[in-house]
Amino acid sequence: MRPAGATTARRMGAVSLIVVVTVGAFFVRLVDIQVVRAAELTSESTQFRTQSATLWAERGQIVDRAGQALAHNADRYDVTVSPMHVADFRRDGQTVTVMAALGEIESITGTPVAQMWASVSADPDSNFAYLSKEATTTQYRALVDLDIPWMYFERNPERFYPFGSVAGNLTGMMGTDGPLEGVELKWDQCLRAEHGSLRYQRGADSVKLPGTMEVTQEAFDGGNAVLTVDSDLQWFVLQQLARYGQNLGAQSGSAMVVEVKTGDVVAAADWPTYDPNNFEDAPQSHLRAAGFSSTFEPGSTMKTMTMAALLDQGLTFSEEAHNVPATWELPGGRYIRNSSGAAAGNLTTAGILSHSSNTGIVDLAQRMDLETLNRYYQLFGFGEMTSVEFLGEQPGYLPDPDTVDSITRHTQTFGQGLSTTTAQMAGAYQAIANKGERIPLRLVSGCEQPDGEFVPAPRRESVRVVSESTARETLRILETVPESGTLQTRVNVPGYRVAAKTGTAEIAENGEYGDERMISIAGMVPADDPKYVVVVAFVKPQTNRFSYAAAPAFDAIITQVVKHFRVPPSTPAGGLPPLTW
Repeated sequence: MRPAGATTARRMGAVSLIVVVTVGAFFVRLVDIQVVRAAELTSESTQFRTQSATLWAERGQIVDRAGQALAHNADRYDVTVSPMHVADFRRDGQTVTVMAALGEIESITGTPVAQMWASVSADPDSNFAYLSKEATTTQYRALVDLDIPWMYFERNPERFYPFGSVAGNLTGMMGTDGPLEGVELKWDQCLRAEHGSLRYQRGADSVKLPGTMEVTQEAFDGGNAVLTVDSDLQWFVLQQLARYGQNLGAQSGSAMVVEVKTGDVVAAADWPTYDPNNFEDAPQSHLRAAGFSSTFEPGSTMKTMTMAALLDQGLTFSEEAHNVPATWELPGGRYIRNSSGAAAGNLTTAGILSHSSNTGIVDLAQRMDLETLNRYYQLFGFGEMTSVEFLGEQPGYLPDPDTVDSITRHTQTFGQGLSTTTAQMAGAYQAIANKGERIPLRLVSGCEQPDGEFVPAPRRESVRVVSESTARETLRILETVPESGTLQTRVNVPGYRVAAKTGTAEIAENGEYGDERMISIAGMVPADDPKYVVVVAFVKPQTNRFSYAAAPAFDAIITQVVKHFRVPPSTPAGGLPPLTW
């Protein structure tokens, strides 16, 4: 029989061995957790607790030349709460009570504490309730800085266009996935906001842990795209297009006003247009800036460019006498005719342009080779997009002098067989008004950065098209059009001398010219020292298809322009060139 002491000793040894093995196992596990796998487990734990959220920024505005918003961000934020987790919390070592936190929210949003407390206490066990709605971006950022653990945000993105359809053709619109048209898309790089990000820790109850919020990426608001457009004038021009376009039964109309000394587009309206606040139901054909994207054969407004080229080459002069035929024979037995009996007979060079003689301009143009004439057309800006390079803008069509057919080589001199846009025609007349120098058009002057820095929009170099003396003489001839030419008694701005030219062009459909017409007027005011160019065009008028039918709209717009910009009255008219002999 073993002694009792020996048995006890063996048992104690076994227990000790078990204890040592167990402690050793725990020690090895502890070393594995705290040393070997420490980084891995810490990372997994942090990832489980760490949450991220977007720190929203605001898209920039589109503004007119005076800073008036044509498009601005209207993002709003609903402030929400998890009632079941609402409780006092600590911030910067201090306890913040629920009522104190609600008071802070009230000071930012204006929502009464009583109203928010009622929302929280209505169902204390719920996980969602509204505290306040429609907070602005500025308010949202102030609320984020409060770092209240049980408060959250829901963003309601929205873009608002205060002037609606007045400038919709220019601003474009925002869709659910981003900008879709116009300046919104073209200048998205300027306007776009850069959203930031937040990081915070949350507990097992999914509530943010106070003091753990960290901005990991700063948010940057977008810049403002500054247009050269005057919104008040833009509204007026659109009203005139709608009024007179409806009177004419026209399909559509466009008008543009350009500042001569800068090339800035101060109004560019299209009718009919659309409201970018509610564009879903608008016809697809309305969702564009027709003044830049719609091409047409200009008709007799093109005669001004042809005449300027002839004068610049010294191939004619204003008082030169001509016996202008009523018809002019083309190859193949076709004929060019005048639309009015006054456009033939004993006319001077000035009379050919003033009375809009097709046969007269064709006959004169025979003195110039096609390559030289084409070069002048190109210098005037035809055949290429304007420097605005508006989205969807078209370059128009300018026949190649080496391949042009025997008919178009003649008809292009009076605006048939080539195509242009309202913007190109405005740019060409700006060159005449600006002493023969064409300043590339500009619609956006630049981007105003959030920090206030202004980055000008790039633009092309100015182009010398004709000499100053040629431009001045062309203006003298154009001044006769309202005085005694095709616009006599139809355009009259008291105290101001106006230079202008009308245009009527047949519209080709399915390769054939039909009965439909395009009518337009392009001109400058005041003729003695041009400050503004105005171009008005109507497509397919029904009640009157003669170019002078555009005169009421042109007259209304040019009258408003001199009032709006307080243009000084003209000096007394000098001697104008004779139209007949």
